[in-house]
Amino acid sequence: MQPGERCRFVDSRERRYLGEVTAVTPAKITATILSEEPPAPPLRPVTLAQAVIKGHRMDWLLQKAAELGATRIVPLITARTIVRPRRERWPAQDRRWSAILREASQQSGRSRPPELAQPCDLKTALAAVPPDTARLILADAETETLLGSLLPALPRDQPLLIAVGPEGGFSPDELADAEAMGARAVSLGRLTLRAETAALAALALTHGLSGGPA
Repeated sequence: MQPGERCRFVDSRERRYLGEVTAVTPAKITATILSEEPPAPPLRPVTLAQAVIKGHRMDWLLQKAAELGATRIVPLITARTIVRPRRERWPAQDRRWSAILREASQQSGRSRPPELAQPCDLKTALAAVPPDTARLILADAETETLLGSLLPALPRDQPLLIAVGPEGGFSPDELADAEAMGARAVSLGRLTLRAETAALAALALTHGLSGGPA
């Protein structure tokens, strides 16, 4: 950015401002506040319960999930999860993933990053959300119910949990346990998507079909 350009930023108290850049150095950018802007409407509460996937794909998924409006992210350890965070290494992993979520939220103009929960299994994730939450499980082979058809029928402010499995999907036992807890299997359509693609497609559908912020 150069002096004279306008920018928007959020302070530590989640207040939003319009500013004008007055100086740029290698160490910092200085701006003058022109006005304080009204707070952004709250996002629909959406928990993404995502099975941990391999390599940097999980980092990329977290970044994009923050940009697409997830308000809470639960790393899942499932029957078919290949990568399993070690308990002794979780504090370092938590700091890394929290930083990714914070930076992505700032880039997309969100006042706060998604909450990052402790890794857990699917049953624990389903039990941890409020009772009025619509619990949705991406399981293409087990249902013909399309997520895009179901979402418009839900109240616009109803919290959602969207669970996405690992590369091999959820096991039959996991799906049966989820159904017993009130979860509903949904599909994204005929195409077979990678885990990270499915998660982001579901988030995009969620906020797009609900008109964005609640």
